[in-house]
Amino acid sequence: MRKLLLGSTAVAAAALFAPNGAMAQGNDPFGRGMGAAAASLRGLEVRVGGYFRGMYEYVDQSGVNNATNRLGKSDFSQEIEIHILATGKAANGLRYGVALEIENDIYRTPANVASGASGSGKNTIGFDEAWGFLAGPWGQIRYGEEDGAIQQLQSGHITGFGIGGLDSGDTNQQVVGGNYRPNFSFVNDLGDNTKLTYLSPQFFGFDAGATFAFNTGEGPLSGCDTIDTAGICDRVSAVAGGQSRRRNEIQAALRWRGSFGPVGAAATVGYITADSVGNTTGVSPRRVDMIWAGATATAYGFVVGGWYTGGTALPGYNPILRRGSTAATIDDRDMDAFMVGATYTIDAITVGGHFTTTWSAGSQTVAAGRRDRGWAVGGNYRIAPGLDLFAEYLNTNRKEVGVRFENADVAPRAPGGRANTDIVMAGFRVAF
Repeated sequence: MRKLLLGSTAVAAAALFAPNGAMAQGNDPFGRGMGAAAASLRGLEVRVGGYFRGMYEYVDQSGVNNATNRLGKSDFSQEIEIHILATGKAANGLRYGVALEIENDIYRTPANVASGASGSGKNTIGFDEAWGFLAGPWGQIRYGEEDGAIQQLQSGHITGFGIGGLDSGDTNQQVVGGNYRPNFSFVNDLGDNTKLTYLSPQFFGFDAGATFAFNTGEGPLSGCDTIDTAGICDRVSAVAGGQSRRRNEIQAALRWRGSFGPVGAAATVGYITADSVGNTTGVSPRRVDMIWAGATATAYGFVVGGWYTGGTALPGYNPILRRGSTAATIDDRDMDAFMVGATYTIDAITVGGHFTTTWSAGSQTVAAGRRDRGWAVGGNYRIAPGLDLFAEYLNTNRKEVGVRFENADVAPRAPGGRANTDIVMAGFRVAF
């Protein structure tokens, strides 16, 4: 939803994924424990939930300091989310409603830092997701800013420890400097652009979904005021030099879920394709064509899984500039990425971890490809209903020979560009 409405954190619950599931009873589409019905308006049941999270962070970035500026390593932070779910049921059995996610996790830079009020702006409230749905025995249709079919039906994306490990979003929020933020390619990196999604009922363990979006824009309006600023328009189709932005995006996914004795299993295959914003002065970027596949197994408190994605895209599923499209573009290699992980739950305690790597073109102006690698371990302890303690340790490492990730006045490590970050996060969460 533009800068005011930016975000991609909500993960929908399985009960809502199934078109014949328990949504009529008001289950939380965000999977975070909605409270009791707060009001009833014109036949719709309205539920309000969310959470407050407070934590301590320790961040150690190699090579980030320069001759005049220094960063400390410790900080306190907090985050809030408010979830609103309104559901109804027509006389003919049609179920319908809307889901809204409001959060203060919007800006990295304070809005009026230039005026000297360095702490303001970061608590600005905005929408992360906002969408409506229709559901019946034939399946479910969703429209709005939300995850697409691949994310809705994914299997093997192990993030159920701590606050989600490398894919919680907090990793990049705590890291200073774009060169130090890893470019992993998680399934939710497809974003919350305005889209239309269909999710099928389940047959013999199988369900499927499909998504279409015209572009990566979110929210209302066109995104620009004049044709001279078309480069920031939602509907831009071509500009001088082209852009690494998706157009006419299509997602498709097929999932199977079943069991073998005490072992529960799930597997998903998906595909995404999209045009790119064209180049009116030269060669346009390549189309996005990516596969996604993942699987998970669950038994005796353990969850083990992993996924792979690969094809013609940059991290974030953005189009690749073609070799020679500009004088400096010399690397247009495809992307490959994977994640493996596991969790174990016993009583009120969950512990787990995951490891991920993304290989990509990285800086397209140097011949060497980029490798982004990271791993995380952590755990949660449920003190009481709605009250959790959590702790995580995360490490990310970027490498690309010929690229200076470090500040210019910091000697690079041989044999070339590297950026390493260690993060510890610990705190509590109150969900309501």
